[in-house]
This record gives sequence, structure tokens and C-alpha cells, in this order.
Amino acid sequence: MTAIWILLAVSVLALVVYMARSLRKVGTPTKGPVIDRKARPQTALVVIDVQEDFTRNTGKHAFDPVLRDAALSEISREIEAGRSEGYEVAFIRNVFREWPVIVAMKLVANGIGTPGREGLKLDRTLVVGDAAVFEKSVGDAFSCPEFDAWLTERAVGKLILVGLDACHCVQLTAKGALARGYRVEIREPATLTGFPVKWTALKKELGDLGAAIA
Repeated sequence: MTAIWILLAVSVLALVVYMARSLRKVGTPTKGPVIDRKARPQTALVVIDVQEDFTRNTGKHAFDPVLRDAALSEISREIEAGRSEGYEVAFIRNVFREWPVIVAMKLVANGIGTPGREGLKLDRTLVVGDAAVFEKSVGDAFSCPEFDAWLTERAVGKLILVGLDACHCVQLTAKGALARGYRVEIREPATLTGFPVKWTALKKELGDLGAAIA
């Protein structure tokens, strides 16, 4: 009987550790090889997580509609300007895939960002056209190998980041990019955050790491 209880305790502990690691992974920037920026002269505009589960959410985690609409307008303007400048344009979608994160989102946020939801589509205001669209399941867009490879194929050495949430996926992608040697610029008016106080501190941190906040 004692052996059964020990096995049960070990199994529960292993489950708790796995859940904690999965949740921590969502908020941790990735690491990767440092690029040769001299060989990568191109610029890419990266539109992060501008999906209707987040932009059109009406629950307690909803963005202020006035701020949301203003940011969406700025994001659309950046997309148009980026295309006119000849920049590469990529859209990132977030879909939580690990079950501990799915459970957490269903418990605290009505399941937004979890598989099977209509709101996973990109916001209705975005003109996606034939641009590349990539999916990630954690904060940093560099967790998607196809996105990383796309940047390499197009000799991209500078990223302009817009989207949401500035305090989560935008800043995590910025840190992942900076760690790899990319030049990074965040267009602040074209971002959204539900944590404006936290963003003030993060801006300084990102600036110290080398990101430009425009």
C-alpha cells in the first residue's frame, strides 16, 4: 500500500512540474544562433497576435474599444507603409497547444486563444493579402521554426514589431530577436497592452537591450 501512495505522490509531483514548465515556457523568450546582420539587409514588418479572440474580446480581459480601434488603425497604416517601402510582411497567430496552458486559459480567460475557436482568425480590419502567416503556441514568435527560416530565406536583419500584447508576445519576440542579433524596432502606437504600468518598465528594459521604441 505504501508503494502505491509513493507512486501516486511521484505522479502528482511530476504532473505539477510539467504544468509549471509549460506555463513558464509561454512567457520565456527563445534562444538561437546569432545572425550575420551584414549579410541580411532586408527589413520585415511582423504583426503579432492581432486575432479576434484578443481584439474583439468583451470579457474582463477586453481592451478598451477606443484604444483598440486606434491601435488597429495604426497597425493597418504600418502594414500599408511597410508594403510601400518594400518590406517583407508577416503575420503571427497564437494558438495555445499544450494542455496545461489550455486548461489555464479556459479557467481564467474563457478559453481565448485555444484550439477550435472562431476568434483565432486575424482581425477583420487587417489586409493580409498573400503575406506569410505563421502559428506559434508560446509568446516568442521565434518558437516557430518556419518563421525563423522565412526570415533567413529573405535575408532579413531588421524587424519592425507591431501587435499585441506589448507586455507579452511583442516584448518576448523582441527579446528573442535581439538575442539572435537582429535590429528591432517596436512601433508603440501600433501596439496594445492590458498592462500599461508594466509596459513603462519593459520599454526601458528593451531599450537597454538595444531595441528602438518608435
